[in-house]
Amino acid sequence: MRREGVEASPSLPSGTQSPWPPSLGQAYNPGLLTRVKERGGAILVAADPPVSEGGLAAIIIEKAMEKLKRAVTPDVAIAGAGPAGLTAAWLLARRGLRVTIIEHRLGAGGGMRGGSMLLPVALVEEGVASKLLEEAGVTLEAAGKGLYVFDPSEAAVKLAAAAISSGAILLPGLHVEDLIVRSTVNPPRVEGLVVNLAPVVESGWHVDPLYIEARAVVDATGHEARLLRILEKRLQGKVRVPGMSSMDVWRAEKAVVEHAGEILPGLYVAGMSVAEAYNLPRMGPVFGGMLESAAKVAEMISSKLLNKNP
Repeated sequence: MRREGVEASPSLPSGTQSPWPPSLGQAYNPGLLTRVKERGGAILVAADPPVSEGGLAAIIIEKAMEKLKRAVTPDVAIAGAGPAGLTAAWLLARRGLRVTIIEHRLGAGGGMRGGSMLLPVALVEEGVASKLLEEAGVTLEAAGKGLYVFDPSEAAVKLAAAAISSGAILLPGLHVEDLIVRSTVNPPRVEGLVVNLAPVVESGWHVDPLYIEARAVVDATGHEARLLRILEKRLQGKVRVPGMSSMDVWRAEKAVVEHAGEILPGLYVAGMSVAEAYNLPRMGPVFGGMLESAAKVAEMISSKLLNKNP
């Protein structure tokens, strides 16, 4: 018997019940190699798989090690895969710089994913930020008075895709526990991150970390301002993090862009880390400042690194 688009296959022995759903038909009988024509392509189902489970694991480990070897010596290491971190990574990577993004959580997007009180809408002003979202493929809907609404989940995944497609390496599930700091110079220079597995840190186990050495480092960890707060403890008296001020949306949107930049030699701040560093107001689910501050930092870093030898 032949079915449309399926090559005929021998039937199962009499009295044998197929483990496959009846709707799949003979093309999925166990013990057979069959070809299913679907939309002009082909799906192969093999009784004897070409690679064993151990072989599959070996492929994963080999390719993961290749990626990790590239990830530990980038031009730029970015802590935080929220809107600022992803935007900076995207713009830096497409300029040809090697970028590694570290994210404590499993998913990219940071606080933007939550929208406004979990409502699936966020706002952005017309200008640099709205153009970046459009370029990333995010759908914008005009809301009047120079504002656009967008889906924060869409923005999160599309900014992440833009960064990765441009060549950035995103490593989720990693926790920044320290920084590489050259303190023999004055002022001290930041030259990388010290990272560990987030589940290991959360479990309380004592496991030594590894290093990511970079020519520039970006704190895009949002309200946590993790890199700055680490340095506040390590470099006592040299770094102070006052925390952000109260809500004042339009002053905040302007100020976070104005203050974004290099805060210590080798260390840049973008997004809400800027507000935490300079006691600037917060702005809630309006994301123009997040993206535009990241674009400013990306331009500063690329101008410096691309005009210098490694």
